[in-house]
Amino acid sequence: MRVCVDTTILLDILKDEFRIFQDKLYTAIARRENLVAPSVVFAELMPQFKGNTKQLGEFLEEHKIVIEPLALDSVIAASRGWIKYLKRKAKVKCPQCGQKLNLKEHFLSDFYIGGFASAKCSAILTRDRGIYTKYFPQLFGYEDCLEMLPL
Repeated sequence: MRVCVDTTILLDILKDEFRIFQDKLYTAIARRENLVAPSVVFAELMPQFKGNTKQLGEFLEEHKIVIEPLALDSVIAASRGWIKYLKRKAKVKCPQCGQKLNLKEHFLSDFYIGGFASAKCSAILTRDRGIYTKYFPQLFGYEDCLEMLPL
């Protein structure tokens, strides 16, 4: 199965946090899933490696993750989700006073990852399922696929 790996999972490994999500990646590796990530994930990880592309490349290779460019179909899928997000964000106001409410801020990179995953992958491995469920409802979480497939 082709699985998109979100930046959050790789940060969890680097910071040794959220062990349950790290374990999902290691399960995918053990199952020999085809693990990929869009180039934006590479960019988001660069600060953790202080710009050392060789070390980052070795980390990704060690975790069996291949970086791929964002193709036009991925960008189109991302932009559809981004537009939906911007429209929703602009309309949310307090029902009592009418003041705009601060929503959780998302970045365009989140939508690039979601667009890539929905256009190129069977599932996404992420800790942040909310954004992908809301803006890419056709996208399966890797954990959902594990429940459907035998080991």
